[in-house]
Amino acid sequence: MLAYTKGVLPTGQARVARDYYVNSIIEQEYAASWDQLSAWNYDDDGGFGGTDVFFPQGYDQLVNYVGRGLDVRTGNTVTRVQYGAGGVTVTTSAGSFTAARAIVTLPLGVLQSGGVIFDPPLPAYKQAAIAGLGMGLLNKCYLRFPVAFWPRKIDWIECLTLNKGVWAEWVSFLHGPNLPIRVGFSAGHPAHAIEALSDADTVAGAMGALRDMFGSSIPDPTGYQITRWAQDPYALGSYSFEPVGASAATRVTLAKPAGKSLFFAGEATHAQYSATVHGAYLSGVRAAAQAAA
Repeated sequence: MLAYTKGVLPTGQARVARDYYVNSIIEQEYAASWDQLSAWNYDDDGGFGGTDVFFPQGYDQLVNYVGRGLDVRTGNTVTRVQYGAGGVTVTTSAGSFTAARAIVTLPLGVLQSGGVIFDPPLPAYKQAAIAGLGMGLLNKCYLRFPVAFWPRKIDWIECLTLNKGVWAEWVSFLHGPNLPIRVGFSAGHPAHAIEALSDADTVAGAMGALRDMFGSSIPDPTGYQITRWAQDPYALGSYSFEPVGASAATRVTLAKPAGKSLFFAGEATHAQYSATVHGAYLSGVRAAAQAAA
C-alpha cells in the first residue's frame, strides 16, 4: 500500500474509501485483517465461474448426499491418532477405531491447537505447514425482520464507515429463500472483538449500523442467529488464510501423507480452492484416491 501511495497513507474520506475497499475485497474474502495477510500470496487461489446460489434447506444436504449409505458416527470427539506401518488407531470419547488407513480432515484451527495428539508426532515438514498457515475468522449475524425495509432488487448493501470492517457488509435473503432477513459479516480483528460480545450487544451493534444506513425508523428484528466460529472447539476459526511467508506450496506440504497410513484433506490442504466447500470436497476426493492407491 505504501508503495502505491508514495509512502503516504490517505486520510479523511480517502481513508474511508480505502478501508472500505480493503475490507470488502480482501478481508471479508480471506477472513483475516490485511495486517495478517501475505500481500504477495493472499490471493493465489482459483475460482469457478457462474453465479451465486442459495441452498434453501441448508448445506447439510450436500453432506447427507455424499454420506448416503456410509457408517457415519457423530458425537465421537477424537483425542489421539496413533499411526504406523501396522495401520491407524483413532481414540475417541466413544472408544477406539482401528483401520489400515485413515484420512484426517481436522480443521486447521484444531490441528494448530494440539488438542488431538498424533503418535508418533507428525513429521517436521507437516508441523511447519500447520504452523505456517493462518486460521481466519468470518462471522455472521442473521437478523429477521417483520417486513423488508430495503430494496428488493439489491442483494448486497455495503457501508463506507469510519469504524472499519464493523458491520460494513450485508446481504439480503429476499432472493432465493424470499425471507425478510439481512446477514451482516465481520472478518479478521473486528470479528474477534465482536465474538466476545453478548448476543444483545452484538444485535445492538448490527442494528446501529443498519439504522445508520436506512434510518432510525426501521423495525426491530423478530429473531437473530449469530456465529462464533473461534469459540467452536471443533473448528477454532472459519477457514484458513495465507499469512506472511505462506503460499499455495504450504498447502501442498500440508496435504502430503504422513507415512503410508495417514492422509490429509480439508480446505486448508487444497492449493487452488482453499477456504471453500468445493475445495474441501475436492481435497477429500484426492485423499481417498491416495489411500486407495
